[in-house]
Amino acid sequence: MSTKIPNRINISKRLAGFMVMLFCFPLFLQGNTLNWEFDSEFIKAPMTVKGTVRSAADGLPMVGVTIVISGATSGTVTDINGEFAIEVEPNAILEFSYIGFKKLLVPVNAQAVLNVVMEIDAELIDEVVVIGYGTQKKSHLTGSVSKVENKTLDQMPVSRVDDALIGQVSGVNVQATSAEAGAAPTITIRGFGSITASSGPAVVVDGIVVDASFLGNLDMNNVESFEVLKDAASAAIYGSEGSNGVILITTKTGKEGKTKFSYETYLARKDAFGSDAYRKTVASWAAKELAETGELTDETLYAQELVSVTGIDRDWQDVFFEGGNMISHSLSARGGTDKTKFSTSLRYLHDEGVVITDNYKLYSVDLKLDSRLSERIKFGMHVTPSYSNRRALPTSIHNPIRQMPWLPIYHTEETLKYINRTTYPNVGVGDYFLENHLILKDMNGDGKTARPRTSGDQNPYAQYVEREHYEYNTNVLGSTYLSYKIADALTAKTSLGITLEQRKRTRYDGVLHHANPSNAAYNLQNRYNTRLISDNTIDYSKTFGKHDLGALAGATFQKRASENSTVSGIGFTNDLLKNLQGATTISNYQELNFERKKIGYFARVNYAFANKYLVNASFRRDGSSVFGVDSKWGNFPAVSVGWNAHLENFLSNSKVISLLKFRVSYGLTGNENFNVGDDIVNAYPYLALLNTTNAITNNSISAGVAARNIANTLLQWEASREFSPGLDFGFLNNRITGSFDYYVRTSDKLLLQNPVSYVTGFTSGIVNLGEVENRGVELEIRTINVTNEKFRWSSTLVASTNKNELLNFGESNGALLEDSYGRNSQWINLIGNPISSFYGYVADRELPNIYVSTPYHPIGSSAQDIIVKDLNGDGLIQT
Repeated sequence: MSTKIPNRINISKRLAGFMVMLFCFPLFLQGNTLNWEFDSEFIKAPMTVKGTVRSAADGLPMVGVTIVISGATSGTVTDINGEFAIEVEPNAILEFSYIGFKKLLVPVNAQAVLNVVMEIDAELIDEVVVIGYGTQKKSHLTGSVSKVENKTLDQMPVSRVDDALIGQVSGVNVQATSAEAGAAPTITIRGFGSITASSGPAVVVDGIVVDASFLGNLDMNNVESFEVLKDAASAAIYGSEGSNGVILITTKTGKEGKTKFSYETYLARKDAFGSDAYRKTVASWAAKELAETGELTDETLYAQELVSVTGIDRDWQDVFFEGGNMISHSLSARGGTDKTKFSTSLRYLHDEGVVITDNYKLYSVDLKLDSRLSERIKFGMHVTPSYSNRRALPTSIHNPIRQMPWLPIYHTEETLKYINRTTYPNVGVGDYFLENHLILKDMNGDGKTARPRTSGDQNPYAQYVEREHYEYNTNVLGSTYLSYKIADALTAKTSLGITLEQRKRTRYDGVLHHANPSNAAYNLQNRYNTRLISDNTIDYSKTFGKHDLGALAGATFQKRASENSTVSGIGFTNDLLKNLQGATTISNYQELNFERKKIGYFARVNYAFANKYLVNASFRRDGSSVFGVDSKWGNFPAVSVGWNAHLENFLSNSKVISLLKFRVSYGLTGNENFNVGDDIVNAYPYLALLNTTNAITNNSISAGVAARNIANTLLQWEASREFSPGLDFGFLNNRITGSFDYYVRTSDKLLLQNPVSYVTGFTSGIVNLGEVENRGVELEIRTINVTNEKFRWSSTLVASTNKNELLNFGESNGALLEDSYGRNSQWINLIGNPISSFYGYVADRELPNIYVSTPYHPIGSSAQDIIVKDLNGDGLIQT
């Protein structure tokens, strides 16, 4: 028996060795080319493994390669010479990883030296970027295009996908201009290029142009990536749609394999900190007044008495900025086969905002399907219906928070003695407290009476809670495409996209929102918008030898229609029916219907030689129904060139520079989406439009028509031309990457309202007038600081400058625009200054209190008159 035992042990060792070799065999199929031998004697003592990691592309050492022990968290990185040393067990497996290279699994097998060669992952290095009506290798881009992948954006607690772009791309300004929950931010790319026309970028979702409002309906969990076309050469393929840049959004698609279910949720808290400029109390203001004058005014004494009775001396920001929660739930399922892939998701979002009464809810569904019907035919569809409801803010927030700190919200038993019963005999406990309710009092026995007063006709709290402004939106984005592979390099594609928007707005101002109940009113607005787009393209893409050639030709047809109706009611005596049924008088009603049509033809050629020398050229011709017969068409050519200098012999072996691309572009775009405050005129500005009206003839009222606008058959496209040089760079095997851009964009033939003589019956008419320039620089730097299986740390720096200057404004130079709220504010369009610059005196110092009649009333007040600067030193202050 003793002679058989060693044989059994030997057989077991061989069997174990065979099983381990069988288990590790797939490693060789995954690209592990390192030869190694299996030893059945496993040594358990730790050992130190040293080696060098080199790139298969050029044989050079690789710096910063992450090396970890498979199944563990410990590891190391290669040094400046590509060398490493790590303590492992002899049977360990090492994982080698580096951005842009294929991950490598290497068994140690008791070897003290491992020299590893890593292969470039062509899919990562030669990344495909979405551009207009197609895709292109990132290495072949010659325009200013920034790509933002959704690696961590869906972890941000934001209600809209455009909010997640803040700080992600240089030259793109995403600014929140509304305090409302779910409100759309203002987005500009490379500044404002127009006065009345739209300055927002075009938004393209999976190849279909949509209104920017649809960004609020998309779920960030469904977004794969953003591409931002910033320069005119990149955006010119979209013609007039791309006059202010283009944001391309690619949504996620299912992958072959088992269906994967995913559930994402977050709970966030939103708060507003308020402004110290509004933080005034009766106590602090009385102390200021007493210190400066030695006595208190009657109004201040009255306010102190009210505080002693009510105990209220508050900052109204604490009332209105109550904060709120934001919660989101998203459930998705993605999967498919080699022929058909699908992605579907459900989302619910509730954003309570930061201001009282603010509330926003969104429900959305997303369904995407891509199918290969045959070897040559592909079909796809994408449907995104959504529904949202919002209780909107009824007035600007600055109005209520500037109210007096002593003002209670409701009357109590203690405050009834301050009511002027002659004027307000019926006010009782629980009614809203108004400044006008106060009686006049002689506070210091001098026979003079006074009371605190500012506006007096409204309660700030009632302005919000007694006004119910709601907005209900139903949106549908639908698209479908069919592509046919005519030949190996030639593909035809047709797509159809439709966006539907049905919006209902109700504005009810209750009988208690104002001191005068007759101000109660109800307004109902209904809007139904449709946008139908048909895109048809033929794409050719071929690589032969050192030549890469791509060509695209196509046509697009678009129709937009809008139906709008408005009706108002007044005469409410109570809040029982908060709709038209409760009104006694229908005060206003209107219905407007209009449509716009546009046709575009476009072509593009891309060429690359040896991946080094790059040329792109495109041309688009658009025709719009907005303009007359003689100026209906606009032409938008563009050209750009690039040079991948890092591929030249003198840089190809550089250990520092891994990417260096020089590029320059020039392109033209146009704009017809202007807004002069009248939707009908915006759609048909070249026609003489008529309004129905009434006239008195023969002592009776007769129905008739009157001119609505001044026709201008010579109107033409706004035109923008842009010159933009730039470079892309990468260092240390692209651990540090970035771009630098300079641009000059000039927009002329601006569409705007120009003053005309009153003898025409109008005050202004639409003309092409003026020229504005935007110039600036943009810098993006992205670094990969640490990357391994357990931890990844990357950094992004974006910086940009923009200078906006009005170059020409014809005879309207110096035209002033008055503030519509009666605040005595003005803006001016003056050559040499930015568009719509704020216009007014430059304050030098406040007027001394001795020249102000009531300098300490109301609380927190300052003199309306100030001492201004003499800018030219002539001793005169001139208007």
